Amino acid sequence: MSNRLTSNRWPTPAPDRVRGCIAALVLLHCIELGAAGLTTLPCALVPTQGPAAATPALVLIIDDIGHRLDTGRAATTLPGRVNLAVLPFTPHTALLAEAGHANGKEIMLHAPMSSLVAGDTEPEPLTANLPETDFRALLARQLDAVPYVRGVNNHMGSDLTRQPEAMAWLMSELVRRELYFVDSRTTADTVAAASAREAGVPHLSRRVFLDNDPSEEAIEERFEFAIAEARRMGVAVAIGHPYPETMAFLQRVLPTLGERSIRLAWVSERADLNGAGYPAPMPVVDGVDR
Repeated sequence: MSNRLTSNRWPTPAPDRVRGCIAALVLLHCIELGAAGLTTLPCALVPTQGPAAATPALVLIIDDIGHRLDTGRAATTLPGRVNLAVLPFTPHTALLAEAGHANGKEIMLHAPMSSLVAGDTEPEPLTANLPETDFRALLARQLDAVPYVRGVNNHMGSDLTRQPEAMAWLMSELVRRELYFVDSRTTADTVAAASAREAGVPHLSRRVFLDNDPSEEAIEERFEFAIAEARRMGVAVAIGHPYPETMAFLQRVLPTLGERSIRLAWVSERADLNGAGYPAPMPVVDGVDR
């Protein structure tokens, strides 16, 4: 199937009428596929239309899913449209991805990438030192390890996301598989979002880390900042981790978002070819440079 949506390059936002025509054509294509009993990723990447599009959206990603079964299961049962970034090659990778999908969560590959901090990554990270064929083969194994994968974000990666050639290799594979990318922004020198835009990959960028400090007070402060950014920007990406403190906090507050006129969104609802309207370059906010 051709990659109609992700292969187009929109360096600047298209006029509203053009966007509307494109969305209508893709939606018609999706309806035809649905009638045939088929599904396709670009249909999920049609920008949200109508009143929901005007409601500030919080894109919540829980990273580092896979190592611990107990906290991983807690993440799969969070209420609402939560995104789970699953590490490959862990004891519980497949089980937790399948459980999350069954509970209505969107599943991403949390791709290990080389870090500027020695030893600060998972086994078998993507690195700029790999020959292109080896890089692509490892990325393919990472993607194939995670069932129901819809997109990718970086685990660590403060080294790799600075490398234009390696990022171009990665984005070309995402184009081929019709996947999106979320830049976790672990370094101010990242070129990942620019590479995604150049390749025509729908993408978003992290705005807030919720739990660098896992105390309830700190998590609440960062969460409120994420809400404020969603109101200001229309969408904000917040990344947390399956810490018990984070899970308990989110279980309590996520059901209240509707009362505050904030909606949870899957990445696939808000990723687009311009990074969902973020200014470029977007400053790093409370980032951990790893």
